[in-house]
Amino acid sequence: MTAHSIRSDSGTYPRDVPALPPSRRRAAWLDWLDATDPGQMRLRMAGEVVLAVGVVLVAEWLFVRGTGALQVSVPKGTPAATAAELWKLNHALEVIALMLGAILALIGGFGVGMFSNTRAQLQLIAFLPLPMLGLLAVGLAVHVRVISLALLVVTLAIGTYCRRFGPPGFMGGMLAFMGAFLGFFIQAEVPLSDFGWLTAEVAIGAAGLTLVHLAFFRPLPEAAMRRMQRSYVARAHALASEVAEAYEANSHAGTHAGHHSGRREEHRPGKHEEHRHEDRRLQRQLLRLNETALLIDAQLNNRAALPAGWSAAVLHQRLFDAEVGLSNVARFAVTLARRPLPARVHALIEAGLTGVRDADWSAVCDAAAAIRALLESRDPQRTGVATDERILLHRFAMSITDFATALRAFRLYPASQPPDDATEEEFRPQVATFGGWLPGSAFIAGAASQERGGAGLIERIRLAPYARIAIQMGIAVGGAIIAGDALSGRRFYWAVIAAFITFMGANTAGEQLRKGVFRIAGTIIGVVVGSLLAHLVGDRVALQVVVILVSLFLGLYLFRVNYTFMTIGITVMVSQLYVELDEFSNNLLLLRLAETSVGAGVAMLTVLLVLPLHIGRVARVAARQQVAALADLADRSQDRLADPASTVGSDLELRAAARRVDMAYQALVATVWPMRTPLFGGLAQRIAGFMATTVAARNYARNLLLDASTRYADLDAQSTAELAVARRQLADSVGAITAALGADDGADGGGGGVNGAAGSQGSSGVDSAGNEGQGGQRAREYVRSASLFARVADALPQQLVMSRPQLALRDLQLLDGALAEAARWAGVPVTDLDTAAQLDSAPR
Repeated sequence: MTAHSIRSDSGTYPRDVPALPPSRRRAAWLDWLDATDPGQMRLRMAGEVVLAVGVVLVAEWLFVRGTGALQVSVPKGTPAATAAELWKLNHALEVIALMLGAILALIGGFGVGMFSNTRAQLQLIAFLPLPMLGLLAVGLAVHVRVISLALLVVTLAIGTYCRRFGPPGFMGGMLAFMGAFLGFFIQAEVPLSDFGWLTAEVAIGAAGLTLVHLAFFRPLPEAAMRRMQRSYVARAHALASEVAEAYEANSHAGTHAGHHSGRREEHRPGKHEEHRHEDRRLQRQLLRLNETALLIDAQLNNRAALPAGWSAAVLHQRLFDAEVGLSNVARFAVTLARRPLPARVHALIEAGLTGVRDADWSAVCDAAAAIRALLESRDPQRTGVATDERILLHRFAMSITDFATALRAFRLYPASQPPDDATEEEFRPQVATFGGWLPGSAFIAGAASQERGGAGLIERIRLAPYARIAIQMGIAVGGAIIAGDALSGRRFYWAVIAAFITFMGANTAGEQLRKGVFRIAGTIIGVVVGSLLAHLVGDRVALQVVVILVSLFLGLYLFRVNYTFMTIGITVMVSQLYVELDEFSNNLLLLRLAETSVGAGVAMLTVLLVLPLHIGRVARVAARQQVAALADLADRSQDRLADPASTVGSDLELRAAARRVDMAYQALVATVWPMRTPLFGGLAQRIAGFMATTVAARNYARNLLLDASTRYADLDAQSTAELAVARRQLADSVGAITAALGADDGADGGGGGVNGAAGSQGSSGVDSAGNEGQGGQRAREYVRSASLFARVADALPQQLVMSRPQLALRDLQLLDGALAEAARWAGVPVTDLDTAAQLDSAPR
């Protein structure tokens, strides 16, 4: 059974939809937790790190108290002043022991999530102490200050380059730097002869992390899948609830305006801005839903994560159908809410949305059947619905049907059914994750780093991303050491850490600049909060530990929301640490703010002046990959429409192509997010325009996939030829966009587009497959093909306007319109040859 074979085009709906069993209503805060934290990954990561740090702190304290590690004995009869100094030294050495284990637990807790199986995670934990101890020994052995500072720079640059070796290289490089860093600062108190004690303390950190991980956080794929499914349900319910509420409010207002004021509601002053706000909120909800669906898809390559009796291919299919169905329900409902439809039509739509929100499939069934019955009348005057609105209503009915049918299909597969091994072998997940999350802009930035950029000499340099960041990191940290040391020879390391952190998890100059700003802002807030808590808590050790662990947890839990929270947590934690060392003062916190600002400022200057990977350059690559993925999906869908043989393999290929579109879209959003600020002026406007048209094109392409379930009726020779011409024209026009966004355009002065460069025509083009061709100016021109597809639609014999082949041709016309608008934003001239009816009213 395929996704298309369980759909119905006849206007009927299966009445035997099983009702979902009543379930205990979950607390609202649990739904919120699942919706805001997919799979509870942030919660589990923060919980594991904090618990591991807490366990390690206790273990290190017991170890030092039990063995006297690094402690200096205080003979009887020692003068009081000397004894006080020795006690202070021993306390500092005890804190050093605690820090050694806690740092390894902290960084290791981040790293274990990058692997999905226990064996690889334990291997990583066992490896991490080695680079830390190796550079710790070197740091202790080198007593020349200039050489020690140079060692920090070299270690950090080499450690950053080691990112090329994956998570072990990434985490190992961080711990190598921390080893050299700590060795430099404790060399005056700890001789190299005591290295054995340091080794034991680091080993305790690794052991504590291993214990916590195995006892509470070892990977259980099936449980992880259940958590992610709960997040999907929570996000879907939130989306359905918001759409139902918004529809009720907008449709009632629109009906009132249409019936009493004689004008459409959206034309009221301020209504357009309100609609824009609603659209942005809807797009955020849809993006979050799609993110969760992709994260579930990424887990399907692990058979242990699959529910009993399911194959990865079938589960993927149901998930895809449900997600696309609900997305379409939301989009078409928002559009219909703004139309002056008759009250009875609005009532039917509200009933369908309420059924979707409440999982009342009988209500969904009745609403879909009633809408189809209404649309059977071919006289728009009798129904009070215009032709384009009839199509939207039909789309809406299809969407709620597809959504309900996808969920119904889950009930048709009992747990006793064995997986289809043949299908399972064909299925290959298209979603790649990094540390369990979507990679964001990382892969795109990596591709852009190895392409030629703008016309400048520096922009032409192609480097692997790890090599580029290693050079930038070395220069930034070197500059931070010089500037920070000039400000305070004892506290310069705050500037070093600020510069170091600016490059962590940031892939473009824009992201690095934002992170630097967030770090400064977080430090300012953290200084205020840390100062207040330091005075309230005082030297009560138990409360200090609680404040440290709570601030660390909140910082870790919220850092993916905004890095400012992480900086606040670290600053509060550092404040408590200095209270324990009896060094705390408000002036010390102000010095920390100054050093942090210096370090972040040096890093920001570095990313702008040294081998900059400008965000516009990365956005161009992301846009090109998005357009290429859309072209691939459109091409495969047209193959399916033209091919009389409908196979499961082609279904898998179509959905795989659609998931590649989704991945490219998520990467594009992550890439351009830092550019959505007034600071970028006209560039931000161009980005927003391109994104809007890309969203529309993605929606049309995904609908084209659904409508490709039914092939074209037999065409005569002329229509077949016109279809081939239209298809070729669309491919050539998309090639003009990818050519304008090509790697070499910025270098030779051509191209342009979303990175802000001026567009121009070149002498060669790139088709949708990426092949170069000769065509002169026409190779850089987008020629509309919608009218060509419209002629083919007119030639279909006795086809209703709402049949799947007709809808597929309409999808192609709308896709052409959206891509043409994207071409304009990309600086590609557009030749409009359309003669078809207006289609701009369709939802985007």
